[in-house]
Amino acid sequence: MTPYPGQFTYPDAERIVELNVGQESSVYWEEYKALMTNTDDYYSRMRAINEFSIKLAVAQLKSKPMTAVLGNPNVKFDLVITEADVPLLYAVADKYEAPHIAITASSGKIHQYESKGSPIHPLLYPDINSVNFRNLSSWQKIVEFNRHFQTRQEYYNTYLPLCDVAAKKIFGFRRSLLDVERDIDLLFVASNPVLIGNRPSPPAVVYVDRMHIKPGYPLPEDLKALLDSASKGVVYFSLGAFQESEHLSPQLLQTLADAFRELPYLVLWKIENTTMINDLPDNIISSQWFPQQEILAHPNVRAFITNGGWRSLEEAVFYEVPIIGLPIVKSQKVFIQEITRHNAGELLDLYYLEKQNLVEVISAVASNDKYKEAMSKLKSAANDHIISGPEKAVWWTEYVLRNGGAKHLRSPAVGESYFKHLVIDIVGVLSAVCILFLSLSYFILRTVVRRLRGRFWQKYEDSSKFKAL
Repeated sequence: MTPYPGQFTYPDAERIVELNVGQESSVYWEEYKALMTNTDDYYSRMRAINEFSIKLAVAQLKSKPMTAVLGNPNVKFDLVITEADVPLLYAVADKYEAPHIAITASSGKIHQYESKGSPIHPLLYPDINSVNFRNLSSWQKIVEFNRHFQTRQEYYNTYLPLCDVAAKKIFGFRRSLLDVERDIDLLFVASNPVLIGNRPSPPAVVYVDRMHIKPGYPLPEDLKALLDSASKGVVYFSLGAFQESEHLSPQLLQTLADAFRELPYLVLWKIENTTMINDLPDNIISSQWFPQQEILAHPNVRAFITNGGWRSLEEAVFYEVPIIGLPIVKSQKVFIQEITRHNAGELLDLYYLEKQNLVEVISAVASNDKYKEAMSKLKSAANDHIISGPEKAVWWTEYVLRNGGAKHLRSPAVGESYFKHLVIDIVGVLSAVCILFLSLSYFILRTVVRRLRGRFWQKYEDSSKFKAL
């Protein structure tokens, strides 16, 4: 099922059947873009995205291609792979009673790790909604604890029940999607632990980074000639696929342009509309779209100014281009910091940006070899594996097919309540035994003391009477 049929080339194209849901998905495109460019953190944005994902998934599942498949009793599957961020899609795997792999294109969410028995913690293990990580102040710890609590509450008490309702309407579903989620055989996380923060993970969590990276593609001839001639170097600036530069204020756009004017480098700026900028500098080449990976692969590119989207950060590491992070959404800062803590770039606050500071930071990152060397070292640490992320995804997919599932890799912690996980029941029993022992000891000791005291007073009285005689 895909809204983008024909967009990808496959080695064995004749074996791939694309179920086109593009028409059903296209009506939601503008709403999706608005949600992705909305920087109103935190809770309202998360809830709006969750509600939108249900609407979109329902429309796709009710499309003609999907109803034709779902309504055909002769259709069977040996394996179902679903998007991990939309629990409603889990129902498809359960309908066919097939082994199930879920894949998330993000760094992973709380409920996804939790469903595989991987430990979660508001401070130690960041998720996609975290805004602070490492060396936290007391206030930052409170903020992270609150976001962690809100994220879990929204998912388990609001989002998942809404998905349950939709699954019942579409599939006549009786089983809880929470149970289906816990039964997922493998979770593929399209990220690298070196870049998102390490966490203890069971075998059912497989990190498959670099899935989208396709090195070796040539640049368009005109763009290649432009970059080849930029002897002083190139700075590439993109705020991602949805959070385009056009959404920034005119004042901020002008500050950026004025800073770029003072640089000796050619600046490739991914921006469609530059009419809000007065006197666009000559060293800026603007365009609605650039082939990002091919640009980052060019040896003359000295720095990458990015909003901190995960795919962009992964590409920067792979192609060894130091970054200047300008996060639009607060949660993007965490993963930029996972790069900058290795001295492979710098982090700036987009909304408190000064021209001179921006010029100095870009100049330092683009000209100082320490940033390039740090990025090369980080790439080596992140990508030095026995097999690559895509190869790992293939191997584990075939593993599930060969073995008819991977329930045997399931962590015993899956589905355990905090009460049992923290052995509060055992602590309760031991505490009760201790209290009982202490209580009995107290009563026995009190009884012994009373009797000894009684005997003492009896002897004392007898002695007093004898003296009186």
